[in-house]
Amino acid sequence: MATTFNSTNKAPGVYIEEITLPGPLPAVSTSIAAFVGPAQSGPLNQPTLLTSVTQFNAIFGGYIEIPYRCYAAHAVNGFFNEGGQQCYFVRVGNGAQASLNLADSGNLVSVVTQTTLTAAAAAAANTISVTSAAGFANGDTITLTQGATTETATISGIAGTTITLSAGLANAYPIGATVSKSNPNPQQTTLVVTALQEGAPAIPTTVQVDPRSLASTTTLTAALTAAAAAGTNSAQVGSATGFLAGDAVTLVSGATHENAAIASISGNTITFTANLANSYPIGATVNYASLSAGATSIRVASVANFQPGSYVKFASGGVTAYDVVRVVNSVTNVLTITNGLSSALVASPTVAVTSMEFKLTVVSTVAGTETFDNLAMDPRHSRYYLNEVDSQAVSVGPPPTPDTTPAPLNVPAQVAATALTGGALDNLQTLLATAYQSGIDTLKKYDVDLLCVPDAVTTYPTTNSHFNATDTQSIQAYMVAHCEQMQDRFAILDSSEFNPSDITYAYVQSQRSGLNSDNGYGALYFPWIGIQSPFGSGTIFVPPSGHTAGVYAQNDNTFDVAHAPANEPIVSALSVEALLSDADQGPLNQQGINVIRSFPGQGILIWGARTIAPADQTAWMYINVRRLLLYIEKTIREGTRFAVFQPNNITLWQQVKRIITDFLMQLWTAGDLYGATPALAFQVRVDATLNTPAVVAMGQMIAQITVVPTHPAEFVVFQVIQDPTGASLQETTA
Repeated sequence: MATTFNSTNKAPGVYIEEITLPGPLPAVSTSIAAFVGPAQSGPLNQPTLLTSVTQFNAIFGGYIEIPYRCYAAHAVNGFFNEGGQQCYFVRVGNGAQASLNLADSGNLVSVVTQTTLTAAAAAAANTISVTSAAGFANGDTITLTQGATTETATISGIAGTTITLSAGLANAYPIGATVSKSNPNPQQTTLVVTALQEGAPAIPTTVQVDPRSLASTTTLTAALTAAAAAGTNSAQVGSATGFLAGDAVTLVSGATHENAAIASISGNTITFTANLANSYPIGATVNYASLSAGATSIRVASVANFQPGSYVKFASGGVTAYDVVRVVNSVTNVLTITNGLSSALVASPTVAVTSMEFKLTVVSTVAGTETFDNLAMDPRHSRYYLNEVDSQAVSVGPPPTPDTTPAPLNVPAQVAATALTGGALDNLQTLLATAYQSGIDTLKKYDVDLLCVPDAVTTYPTTNSHFNATDTQSIQAYMVAHCEQMQDRFAILDSSEFNPSDITYAYVQSQRSGLNSDNGYGALYFPWIGIQSPFGSGTIFVPPSGHTAGVYAQNDNTFDVAHAPANEPIVSALSVEALLSDADQGPLNQQGINVIRSFPGQGILIWGARTIAPADQTAWMYINVRRLLLYIEKTIREGTRFAVFQPNNITLWQQVKRIITDFLMQLWTAGDLYGATPALAFQVRVDATLNTPAVVAMGQMIAQITVVPTHPAEFVVFQVIQDPTGASLQETTA
């Protein structure tokens, strides 16, 4: 790769520059399964990543037998038993989880906008000059205050810092008089607490919110220990600790006060940059004074327990302001806040600075009493509520609609123990196929390789079945369409339950005729398998998709995705619901129905490797071919993302060609691609023929990749030839 050496201010010599080139394409997943179905508990329509059956049971509960047997839990258990390592589970249902909207504490306080007069206003005047008119608007009702004198007025116009009133003032106001408006916050939702189990009437859960104060301090203040006369430039205080040269301060004694700036500090003696205008007796205070409206740096007595994300309240003389800490300087004890003080504060006698947190208490029959203390609403905080509330009974999330409180100043108001409401239990008898389709849709944003919906079947006898053949076809066709649309996953489809009187297997053939994927994005398995009953002794029969997905995962780990997941045992299967012979299986196999068979001494084996592609789409006939191409496409897509927005020239083309060629060479070496030489097994083209100037001008880079996948030896034929001479016996395979 060409590079330019920077020799500025360097002596002649040998210099080393490291150049990073794109490395090998990283391996991608091939066996993360997704299961969609009913469960006893857990979040609805929310994919949840699981790595064990224990996690599934803790979140989604156990087996469902009433009002009918559901198979999702059996499928997840079978997946992990057969070698699966990771899966998503999407619970579907028609119930509703109880919830509670926690109101913003802002509705308990007022938002105060405040400014001061810069020119005296005479009685009967209808205009006033202020330091800033920001935050005020025509029609606002304002309050003018000076000591005990106060009145309200209505704004009729604003021009710069001049406010015009709708009527003349009743009183006169000097420079520095306060002009303010006060509007209560509207009722808003800060966050939503939702039960993890639906049906609040059956599973009562209460939530309590208590305000907390993790840290409270004051702005710097010191009392004079000796009188300070007018015309002097120093003051003796009890302690000057925390004050620094350059600080702006206010000296206060009763109604007498003035601003000053510290020039230097020696022990407990503070020297100011100018002489004092007033005299101050012993006990008068020197207060840190950077408390004007808009101030963002506030020095406090101590920053202990404050941290970025702390929601703080500043209070003095009945005036309050709220903000969020952005930076904490533990050396200078300065809090840098996010937005700046909304109101000017007077340090008389002090300004209290309090960190506002909240405590959440959840009481449920599921987990008893759970307490989460000192929570904050800002993600910068170490006790950010979304990270800290790990409840077995509820989930806590943001409001369903945007909160209009200026983020992140919202904090929950105090709430006594209040029950969650609005819950409704699932009614599995009325659970529709559309609920499964909605659950499948939630997987679009997740990295999934295998899709299973074990409850999308018709059971036997059909009179007791929740779904009929039309429902089964609707859900399974939706599964296939989802995989075709996403182009990175594969559907494992279950046959409906076997009817012992159906000796021609017409039912499963009819089911297969309603399923199709031109590009082979699914496979159908028949019959159901018998497993050890989790309810006691004996065997129960379940759809095989969960166990089959586990076999896929184990096959990928033992061999690789190019190895057909067939002639592999289902270890936890004890039997099959229908015993088929070679003659029985032949017609089914030709239609793309993969039969699970019992072989004496070998156990229960998956004895088929075909997709549901039409018979004339031979390129996509086999599962391992489809999944190998998915693996290649997914690896290339994720591994070449570095090329996006790079200069589209021959250098980039060569980089892309090299890393893809290296990747395909590995597959050929492993026997996944067919050909005596690499040139016969694959080809990678990224050249000027494909990338013409017109193509490049459109912002496109085209790479053409041709691969020849290895097909499974589905039929092994031994040709035994007798040599009349008796000299040799030759066997060949085809």
